[in-house]
Amino acid sequence: MNKAVIASIVAGGMWGNIVAPSVPPAMAQSLPSVQPTATTPNPIGIELLDAGAEPRRELKFTPAINSKQTMTMTMDMSMEMTIGETPIPKTPLPKMVLNVDSTVKRVDPSGDIHCQFAYSDLQAIGNPDTAPELLAAIQKSLKSLVGIKLDMVIGGNGQVKSKKLIIPKTVDPKLKNLLEQFDRSMSDLSTQLPTERVGLGAKWRINNSIKISGINLVQSATSEIVEIDNMGVKIKTQMTQSAPPQDLNIPGTTPDVKSRLTSMASSGEGSYLLRFNSLLPVTGKFAAKTDSKLSVQSGSKEPPTDMSTKISIDLDFDSK
Repeated sequence: MNKAVIASIVAGGMWGNIVAPSVPPAMAQSLPSVQPTATTPNPIGIELLDAGAEPRRELKFTPAINSKQTMTMTMDMSMEMTIGETPIPKTPLPKMVLNVDSTVKRVDPSGDIHCQFAYSDLQAIGNPDTAPELLAAIQKSLKSLVGIKLDMVIGGNGQVKSKKLIIPKTVDPKLKNLLEQFDRSMSDLSTQLPTERVGLGAKWRINNSIKISGINLVQSATSEIVEIDNMGVKIKTQMTQSAPPQDLNIPGTTPDVKSRLTSMASSGEGSYLLRFNSLLPVTGKFAAKTDSKLSVQSGSKEPPTDMSTKISIDLDFDSK
């Protein structure tokens, strides 16, 4: 198989999973059976860097039972690659418009919030350079996520304590990667706040190791309160991700194709407004860039091909 074709499959399979939760991989892996799953996430520790100015207060989510919220996320993404020494022109991918619904089902005396998240509508909007078959494939994959739900128990400070993925029987069992991304993206919508009393200018950091589609990543996010009142807070955030060199198992490649990630670094920043009486951000913006290098070898007699990929993402969200 042509090296450029192999490299393109690798890029699609890898970055479709990691950087764009709603972009399908080049080819989904087979999943024998799809059943509801329940997991208890490991607690993520928060390092308070600065408690901020007085007056300080405890930050707690206090939504009403049966309250509902719909957040619309709009994501623009572009990718450029170099395969060997051959640059591939920068490619703008279809714009994604995603509606996420949240419902508060119960609130315990302890403050734990039992809630449910679901995609209610997902669309891919093409541009003049979008191939019709690519747009149709993405649209089909997006539509398959409608109806999948995630039940979660969230502490008053936003910490995810447990979650259960509910998958309708009508969902194609081959969509393993999309289901994993749904689970991850929904969980990431929960904002974990410090347990200490904080005020304007407060800063905290969350460091954690995560595994996405078999790839081990180290993530660090630093947040700062730039506005605060009795109704909520506005938070500015900066994020970095990195991955050590590691072998990859890329969907869509044959067993004789060996892929290795040699380096990866991501950075992003943005801001968002939280209201204590709702679970999802009210408004916000986030932009991120990822730079990676891979080595791809097809067969033991072929020399490896080096490939670099740069991806940019702009995300806007608004709730009602």
